[in-house]
Amino acid sequence: MRRLHFLALILSLLAAAPAVAEEKVVLQLGESAERMVVQDRIRAQLRIELGGGDPRALQGQVNQKMAAALERARAVAAVRAETQGYFVYEDKTLKRGQRWWGSQGLSLTSFESGALLALVGQLQEDGLVVSGLGYELAPETRRRIERELVPEAIRRIKETAETVARSLELPKSEIVRIRLGEAQAPPIRGFAAPALAMAERAAIAPPAAEPGETMVTVRIEAEVSLSR
Repeated sequence: MRRLHFLALILSLLAAAPAVAEEKVVLQLGESAERMVVQDRIRAQLRIELGGGDPRALQGQVNQKMAAALERARAVAAVRAETQGYFVYEDKTLKRGQRWWGSQGLSLTSFESGALLALVGQLQEDGLVVSGLGYELAPETRRRIERELVPEAIRRIKETAETVARSLELPKSEIVRIRLGEAQAPPIRGFAAPALAMAERAAIAPPAAEPGETMVTVRIEAEVSLSR
């Protein structure tokens, strides 16, 4: 008798299983939020480029010129300076004698364009060559905007889930898993600038620059459960 009751219970559960399954739906949703933001930081890339017949003397000249450039940069509180690649190499294509070239880069960033552009003009007068100049969105600004966009992306997830829930007549929706997608910063691009021969140097006006806009995007991936 007990065995018959047990079999009857199992059969009733099996019969009810499809109905229970139909009362719940799991959605995989993805939504994005984006905003155009005015670039707030300016970056200049300069380099010292010198040639000579004696590599030891050449390195001394590069070192001296970079030390003077850094001294100028440190005097401008609003500008951050960072040295970059240092290269000394021999040009073996020349048929007569040895010709050595020395180069070292200098990167300048600032939130005050006027201060940086004036400094770049002074460094150009000192013989440095500009190899890149442009605006960018500072990392701390990008992170702040991304935090502001997260609630908007989650709101869109909820709205999409509610639309599907109404269509399926499943009134209850619950986010059971959520993942913040990785935002990718666009690469910083400068422009190539040819070296100027020392004999061609004349008074140089400070460069001009105007900020553009950068698109900041946040993407949310979520798993949403719909049920009665």
